[in-house]
Amino acid sequence: MNKSRVYASSDWHGCWDVAKKVLDYLQPGDTLYYLGDATDRGESGVKTFQALMTRPNTFYIKGNHDAMMADAIPYIWEEIEDLSVYNGNERSVQLWLQNGGSKTAKDFYYMTKEEVYAIKDAIDKMPTELRYTSPIGHTVIMEHAGYTPFDIPHRSHDPLWDREHFYDKWISGSGASEMVRNTYLIHGHTPVQYLKYTYGYEGQGQLTKEEMKSKSTWYLDGSKPIPAPTIIRYCDGHKFDIDLCTIVSDRIALLDLDTFEEIYFDKEEN
Repeated sequence: MNKSRVYASSDWHGCWDVAKKVLDYLQPGDTLYYLGDATDRGESGVKTFQALMTRPNTFYIKGNHDAMMADAIPYIWEEIEDLSVYNGNERSVQLWLQNGGSKTAKDFYYMTKEEVYAIKDAIDKMPTELRYTSPIGHTVIMEHAGYTPFDIPHRSHDPLWDREHFYDKWISGSGASEMVRNTYLIHGHTPVQYLKYTYGYEGQGQLTKEEMKSKSTWYLDGSKPIPAPTIIRYCDGHKFDIDLCTIVSDRIALLDLDTFEEIYFDKEEN
């Protein structure tokens, strides 16, 4: 009998073709910590969100897209039959639509008001952080955006949007306590491609923000693709970025929280 496993994944953004592969791979007894943002940008946001919410042994942590959608729902409902007439007076709706929410809003057209508000209610109840203790005593902190729990002096942070912690140091030297040495943080939110090429991790050349705006910038010389994205382990080996920008890469990662084994799923080429 196979041992049940515990995984983390994040930022599927409505990419159902790949998400279904992950869900089909998971065994009924496996635990999945999902670190937010199942909707927006992709074509099957609601389907992906509902599949995660109804899967047993799944714990959904709120992401920034989840929060934007929940904030927008009360305002957008009256305009849902014709999104083109929405005048953008409500900032929460404008923010959501401009960040890929228009893809998800189209799904709402085929749903009842009660069904849409059920999504909002589910999001409103979501935690922004969860923790898991492995059988060997590792504490794994999971959050959508990430932070550095042992950064001194510790600054406040936004669990949905933070991108200020990437260059923090983890206090993991010989003088660190056992608790600090045995604690790890998993996050999504910032695609590993950005962490590599915009923030310059792993010795990669940095691209400008303008260059990163289009899909073509995932190519270094215009013809040779950047290698398929993989999880980045950084900050003295205590942080993991598991957002592979699935909407561009057609790839999703599972991270085993007991062994830190990485498992990858790719969309089949047509």
